[in-house]
Amino acid sequence: MGTDMALVSMGPMLKRAQAAGYGIAAFNMIDYNSARAIIEGAAAMKAPIIVQVSVKTIRHWGYKPIATWVRMLAETVEVPVALHLDHCSDGDVIRRCIDAGWTSVMFDGSSLPFAENKARSEDIYRLTEAAGVGLEAEIGAIGGVEDDKFVAEDSAILADYDECLEFVKNMPNLAVFAPAIGTAHGFYKGQPKIAYALLEKITAAVAIPIALHGGTGLSQEQFDRCIAGGCAKVNISTMHKHRFIEGFVAVRQDKPKLEEPLPFIIGQYDAMKKDVTDMIVAFGSAGKAAHAAGEDAER
Repeated sequence: MGTDMALVSMGPMLKRAQAAGYGIAAFNMIDYNSARAIIEGAAAMKAPIIVQVSVKTIRHWGYKPIATWVRMLAETVEVPVALHLDHCSDGDVIRRCIDAGWTSVMFDGSSLPFAENKARSEDIYRLTEAAGVGLEAEIGAIGGVEDDKFVAEDSAILADYDECLEFVKNMPNLAVFAPAIGTAHGFYKGQPKIAYALLEKITAAVAIPIALHGGTGLSQEQFDRCIAGGCAKVNISTMHKHRFIEGFVAVRQDKPKLEEPLPFIIGQYDAMKKDVTDMIVAFGSAGKAAHAAGEDAER
């Protein structure tokens, strides 16, 4: 468990998901309405969920408000909810998230030389282990746009198998590992070329759940193959951001003279929540809340 009983650390639930062959959706929240749509969408589907937050979102709202919103919402539902810090290369932000009540964090040293990424990831790993918080670490360059970092899809670097084994060797309790397997952040310009063989080779050798970054725009068949190959955490950010805007705009188009703000906020919530429930079905985690929480194992 993480720092608050209402929120769980994502490591144990991802291990259970990987063993049972389903994926847990990890949505990047934007504001309170978005966090509500994610958590209440998961509750409606009786599914485990990961609410993740980008550094720029934390800088906008603040550490305490975000942690309070998510904890408060998690306390009203009966599904496991993890609060996760997405792509972060700043140790100070990671420490502040842990202090504020995040139950898992990601250290992204993928832009660093291998040895430096490994050393810094291990430093953060020791910090998270001491705090009882899960850690996600990344290797290789995942294409597309993430916060303010842009990697051209054709220059995305697949993770090296031998480096993957070396990288996680001293981090046996890593909550989730993110090796680059050919997916990209943002919308795909062409067909994503996913290195399934590499994914399966890594999961056959490494007993750590894998994160699938760049989930927006993948087909059901691609999701199925990645999840079957060991991807227990599936990230959705771009699509959620689009629903956030589209839900608002649709109300304006439907009722151009409307001046009351709440119907816009409700329209936005409904659009985001539908996206959440659709993805939960796609990843096979509907009805898996009790399993992910370990309740089946304890009976």
